[in-house]
Amino acid sequence: MNRRRLQIVLLLGWFALNHSVVAQDKEPALPKGYLEVGSDKAAAIQQLCKATAETGLFSGAVLVADKGEVIFKQAFGMANHEWNIPNTTDTKFRIASVSKQFCTMLVMQLVQEGKVKLDDTISEHLPYYREDTGGKITLHHLMSHQSGIKDFTSSFDYRGVISRLSFPPDEFIKLHCSGDLANEPGTIYSYCNAGYCILGRIIEKVTRKSFQQNLQERIFDPLGMKNSGFDSNLTVIEKRASGYTYGPFGLENAAFISMGSTPGASGALYSTVEDMFLWDRALYTDQLLEKKYRDLMFTPNRDVPEVKAAGGRPQSNYGYGWQIYARNHPVTKRRTKIINHGGAINGFRAMENRLVNDDAFVIVLCNQGDMIGSAEVWNSVVRLSGELIHIVTDQPYRMPGKPRVTQQQRMYQMVKNEGIETAIKWFKSKGKPAGWGGANATVATRLAMDGLTDDAIRLMEFDLEMTPGKVWLIRKTALMCLNNGRPEKAIIYANQGLEFKPEDESLKNIKIEAEQDLKN
Repeated sequence: MNRRRLQIVLLLGWFALNHSVVAQDKEPALPKGYLEVGSDKAAAIQQLCKATAETGLFSGAVLVADKGEVIFKQAFGMANHEWNIPNTTDTKFRIASVSKQFCTMLVMQLVQEGKVKLDDTISEHLPYYREDTGGKITLHHLMSHQSGIKDFTSSFDYRGVISRLSFPPDEFIKLHCSGDLANEPGTIYSYCNAGYCILGRIIEKVTRKSFQQNLQERIFDPLGMKNSGFDSNLTVIEKRASGYTYGPFGLENAAFISMGSTPGASGALYSTVEDMFLWDRALYTDQLLEKKYRDLMFTPNRDVPEVKAAGGRPQSNYGYGWQIYARNHPVTKRRTKIINHGGAINGFRAMENRLVNDDAFVIVLCNQGDMIGSAEVWNSVVRLSGELIHIVTDQPYRMPGKPRVTQQQRMYQMVKNEGIETAIKWFKSKGKPAGWGGANATVATRLAMDGLTDDAIRLMEFDLEMTPGKVWLIRKTALMCLNNGRPEKAIIYANQGLEFKPEDESLKNIKIEAEQDLKN
């Protein structure tokens, strides 16, 4: 081969090699809807949070930290709509079940000090607790949600009665945290707020100090968390956000809940995004707790499966007050270890994520909640948190979609524009019933407020046809009839409800009042 030909061959080889490298280096196109983070993470986060707030499904504060430094901190929406006061980054939000990690920190501090042991039973610290179950449920079981205790939040009377009343702590535990077990302790993971109320009381008994005092002295004061505390309905708390319920017809003030008894130690704390960042940083150090005890908090108890309601996985991912799992990005498949917890309480939602291998932190606090049977705000907060994780780890992310017209909104407009029977016909073919009943109760209530009484009662009756035997729905229908000048129907439904629940005082009172109306 002569010199000229050799030069041509080498030149072609160089071109082919470099062309191949360029082709290999070229990034494949992202799936539709995904965006690159780019060089400015804060700008991407700002765009995402602003768009989420504009959906109406988020109002609150967000903080994102990367490598120990805050890269984004901003508030959105209103802390109080009645006074037109906006949220700020030092607004105090109820953090609901995110509170559980503070409870487990106190327990583990007492373990470290030798004042309690993980295999201590309830009965060793609360002698009044029933021995047949209290003698075999340990602190480990309580912290890992393996106690087998039935959770009071699933009680029929929880929202309307139990959550609104204040109880002495021991009386509350006797009445609402001491029922028969759903399963044997240590055999299955089943989320249980009752267990954490018991833990809070054990902390008080062992230390001879209130749960609030322990929080302040052992966690908040040492870390400088000056804007965190145990919430109280009686105390005036500066910069505390009001809570709201997002419904198909706008925002409403959240229903009252007595913070001391329930949620108590299981979910009664408030905090700010800034204070929660101080908490995150402390969990990397021995300041509050030695590493071997922190590791126990952050290690999933995989020796038990989960109940179906929790996902039904063969192994629990819950440690002590924390969930621990790996998140795979749907496009890049990057695997990110997450230590997190969420929280939901009347008028508030919270989601905290610690990315310990990336040294990143994402906290979203929200002063909106969902109506019973809905999860739009919760899903929005979860989705926002997930996309923030993607951004802080330099992965492609998605913007929120526009809120869809809800089933309740569609039914309401159809009744107004096309009539009640057309709306019912549509629901029968395309609607989504609620397993607990009352899929249209909110719409019926709105129609009654608009003066469309007959349509409202007809819709309640349709709900009863779909889910017969639901006493709460029968009661609600009877009350609607009574309050809207239909005493005959009120008596019919009161009697129907009393057949299922003869001791129901509300139904008895509705019947008496309706009979009195007929006499007058």
